[in-house]
Amino acid sequence: MSDVTVVASSVAPANASTTIVRATAGAAVSAGQAVYADPAASFTIKPAQAINQTQATNVVGIALDNAAVGQPVAYASAGDVQFNNTPLTPAAVYVLSAANAGGIAPTSDLVSGNYATLLGIAAGANVLRLGIMITNVTKP
Repeated sequence: MSDVTVVASSVAPANASTTIVRATAGAAVSAGQAVYADPAASFTIKPAQAINQTQATNVVGIALDNAAVGQPVAYASAGDVQFNNTPLTPAAVYVLSAANAGGIAPTSDLVSGNYATLLGIAAGANVLRLGIMITNVTKP
């Protein structure tokens, strides 16, 4: 399998129960990317990748809009995120991708040495129910 293909313009909170946090981007961020708060850069928000321990252990959510460095960015930290035009497999578990910064991948994509950071479970064909779990464990 491979990373979920996300159309940035199709990402939005799925309902009123989605927790939205506002912060500052420390790198270019696109809607739909898994993001982390960088402790080495005043906890600015950047795309995360499962091959980097700092990034994988500081994931905070899914970006809801695009932002350049220094711009405000909103991200969902809990609740449901709607990915219109992005097919998810209902009941499948999704994790932080090792292949692409900010990527979202099915658990089967993790390989040896990747940090297992759970992002959520597909609550429908286009809805990811966030349940971020930081393990700080690499796949053997």
